[in-house]
Amino acid sequence: MKDEFKRYFWKRFWLIFVPLYLFAIGNESYIVSNPFSELEDYGSFLYFIVFYFIGYGAITAGILHLLWRAGRRMGALKREEKIRE
Repeated sequence: MKDEFKRYFWKRFWLIFVPLYLFAIGNESYIVSNPFSELEDYGSFLYFIVFYFIGYGAITAGILHLLWRAGRRMGALKREEKIRE
């Protein structure tokens, strides 16, 4: 079951994460309108990129975990219904 989840997770992680990440960065005014006039601007840009990568990676992992659990639950219910018939 652990290998099934790994395959399920990594197949879908990038499909959900990349659009979510790009949407978040594209709408962040601090990142989009950063003038890069000083060295601190580069540091803050890098900080926000890493912060969003970790934060939205965790959100995506949580969403996929919930979808996996819901799918397993629904699959178990369908199997029980077939057995009863």
